[in-house]
Amino acid sequence: MTEPREDHSIEELTGGGPRVSAAHLPRRAVLRGAGTLVALPWLEAMATASAPLRPVAPTRRLLYVYAPNGVHVERWRTPVAEEEARRPLPRSERLKELPSLLSPLEGFRKRLLLLRGLTQDKARANGDGPGDHARAAAAYLTGVQPLKSEGQVALGQSADQRAAQEVGGRTRIRALALGLEAGRQSGQCDSGYSCAYSGHISWQSATTPAAKESDPQRVFDRLFRGGDPGRSAEARERRAAERRSVLDFVREETRRLERRLGAQDRARIDEYQTGLRELERQLAFGSAAHVEGVPDDARPERGQLAFAQKADLMGGLIRLAFETDVTRIATLMLGNEGSSRRYPEVGAREGHHALSHHKGDPEKLAQIAAINGLHMEAFARLVQGLESTREGGASVLDRAMVVYGSGIADGNRHDHHDLPVAVVAGRKSGLRGGRVVSYARNTPLNNLHLALLERLGVEPAPLGDSTGTLSLA
Repeated sequence: MTEPREDHSIEELTGGGPRVSAAHLPRRAVLRGAGTLVALPWLEAMATASAPLRPVAPTRRLLYVYAPNGVHVERWRTPVAEEEARRPLPRSERLKELPSLLSPLEGFRKRLLLLRGLTQDKARANGDGPGDHARAAAAYLTGVQPLKSEGQVALGQSADQRAAQEVGGRTRIRALALGLEAGRQSGQCDSGYSCAYSGHISWQSATTPAAKESDPQRVFDRLFRGGDPGRSAEARERRAAERRSVLDFVREETRRLERRLGAQDRARIDEYQTGLRELERQLAFGSAAHVEGVPDDARPERGQLAFAQKADLMGGLIRLAFETDVTRIATLMLGNEGSSRRYPEVGAREGHHALSHHKGDPEKLAQIAAINGLHMEAFARLVQGLESTREGGASVLDRAMVVYGSGIADGNRHDHHDLPVAVVAGRKSGLRGGRVVSYARNTPLNNLHLALLERLGVEPAPLGDSTGTLSLA
């Protein structure tokens, strides 16, 4: 059964009618009021009469989380026993113990796939000279060689946007592209490459990166105001001045809906709204300027948040977007490739990029490991949030495939082979976790993308330098 694409307001669906049933509350139901649009989480009233705990149609979700500048590879990779190393490739081994960098994911070890041997060849120079960071991000989801062309771009469609093109039309937002650092679409950032390459992994076409949003407040407004940027800015200022929640604007529709829902669905609505209000509170607190008794030169700029705080806000927004079925496809860049962000919270005294060129220095390697750990902890909280959010008899994570990785392995050597790739496989994703799967050297990373797209229902077709669909058996 194909889900309707149009959003349906509660007034349209229930105005004076009988108690809500499957026939009256489709998955696209929303609350509207004063220019605000609030999607609903999955409710029992959206289920079919024959399967009261099953959504109208099975959904699968895909999320890519990108970490810049590579990783401390010795703390990422699992040791391989000599007898296992002699087995033919590809080979699958049980994931008995997590490498130290992935320890925050211990609770998801049985759902984790660690993939070895995957390569993004088009991130290599291939005759084009330096610029590995720009190429790493640009090629990560495209498998297309970026070229230096006086700031112009020529690339290809990325895997997430392929999915958005084919199956994203079932949701209001086809795909969500987010980042903790803003992306630029002009100028040169890395050895003659356009800045668009370093700041984007999601590409709609060969010349157009997906519009990446790095302001959590603007993401919130896009999710809950239907994507009208002009009205969003005005409404955001009005709500801030009046200390009003988006839920205040849809209060009447909420009451109309709750009068027609069963007790379990009313409790679900209350739980959902509580989480939404808490996220609004965090957004308001994060953007406030608390300057009493603080010198002017120490006043933070608007939106300047600590890494963990901003990562958690973005993770919460992704969870809400998946929970309400506003989108099923998303990307999140924890930083632009080549990022020089400083991480004083873990004692890193230099910028991330400079530290990644550690030259084997033990102190710098320890700081790189600390930064990697901070990233992985944020990723683990995001995954836990998806697991904790229920829909019917499952969690949001159960129908998701969540990929964590980088287009560089060792930042010091700028390796683009045996990339760090971890996939958290939801129980209903069609993937079997708890394993390390090793492939032949230089197996294209794009073969993995094709395997994940296949499980979303995307028709198979070559993507970048793919040579086929990766076997994940």
